[in-house]
Amino acid sequence: MHTMTRWRAKRRYEANRRFGERADDTLVAIAILKGRRDGIELEQTDEELADKLRRGRELLEDIRDALAEDPGVDPYEMAIAEELKAEDPNPPSVLVDDFDELITSVETAEHTLDYTEGLDDVRTWLKRISNIADRTSRESISRMRGSLANGTR
Repeated sequence: MHTMTRWRAKRRYEANRRFGERADDTLVAIAILKGRRDGIELEQTDEELADKLRRGRELLEDIRDALAEDPGVDPYEMAIAEELKAEDPNPPSVLVDDFDELITSVETAEHTLDYTEGLDDVRTWLKRISNIADRTSRESISRMRGSLANGTR
């Protein structure tokens, strides 16, 4: 098996960084909505919040499609979905249903900008996804370093 080229490793790293940013942005938006509910107003326009939530919803949709083994899915998201499946005792069909609920919670928040209990689950899942994404990224970086050290291209 030949090692991943530097270019592919870099592209994967970039995809990971963008993916992580989307997850983080959504976690921030959820925290802000929770703060608002508790009377804490943070500098964030409704448009910015809705945009962060939309990006999070799209990320969850991508992972849901990967869990459902949709053929058009990005290999990076497929790798994350595979990790989620490996870590979760439930069959993929249950995970797909769970993700449908998460997506609905985010979609509702996107329109109402109200915090709901469903967003607690979204937060938990996004953290899991983010951790897997970080791990996936670190593995690809160490592979890239390994291939550089070995002088293989």
